[in-house]
Amino acid sequence: MLPGGYTFIHLVFWFVVLLVAVGTNFMAILLSAGLGLLVLEATGKA
Repeated sequence: MLPGGYTFIHLVFWFVVLLVAVGTNFMAILLSAGLGLLVLEATGKA
Protein backbone atom coordinates (compact mmCIF):
# COMPACT_ATOMS: atom_id res chain seq x y z
CA MET A 1 0.00 0.00 0.00
CA LEU A 2 2.83 2.37 0.90
CA PRO A 3 6.37 2.60 -0.49
CA GLY A 4 8.84 0.53 1.54
CA GLY A 5 11.05 3.49 2.48
CA TYR A 6 8.11 5.55 3.68
CA THR A 7 6.73 2.64 5.70
CA PHE A 8 10.10 2.08 7.40
CA ILE A 9 10.51 5.77 8.34
CA HIS A 10 6.89 5.87 9.50
CA LEU A 11 7.36 2.84 11.76
CA VAL A 12 10.62 4.19 13.19
CA PHE A 13 9.02 7.59 13.85
CA TRP A 14 6.05 6.11 15.73
CA PHE A 15 8.33 3.69 17.61
CA VAL A 16 10.38 6.63 18.92
CA VAL A 17 7.23 8.59 19.75
CA LEU A 18 5.89 5.55 21.60
CA LEU A 19 9.11 5.18 23.61
CA VAL A 20 8.95 8.84 24.62
CA ALA A 21 5.25 8.68 25.42
CA VAL A 22 5.24 5.52 27.58
CA GLY A 23 4.52 6.36 31.20
CA THR A 24 3.24 9.87 30.46
CA ASN A 25 -0.20 11.42 30.52
CA PHE A 26 0.04 12.09 26.77
CA MET A 27 -0.39 8.46 25.66
CA ALA A 28 -4.11 8.79 24.95
CA ILE A 29 -3.55 12.05 23.05
CA LEU A 30 -0.78 10.51 20.93
CA LEU A 31 -2.91 7.46 20.13
CA SER A 32 -5.78 9.71 19.07
CA ALA A 33 -3.43 11.79 16.91
CA GLY A 34 -1.99 8.62 15.37
CA LEU A 35 -5.44 7.33 14.47
CA GLY A 36 -6.30 10.72 12.99
CA LEU A 37 -3.15 10.68 10.84
CA LEU A 38 -3.89 7.14 9.68
CA VAL A 39 -7.38 8.22 8.64
CA LEU A 40 -6.03 11.25 6.79
CA GLU A 41 -3.42 9.12 5.03
CA ALA A 42 -6.00 6.48 4.10
CA THR A 43 -8.40 9.05 2.63
CA GLY A 44 -5.58 10.96 0.92
CA LYS A 45 -3.95 7.90 -0.68
CA ALA A 46 -7.08 5.83 -1.37
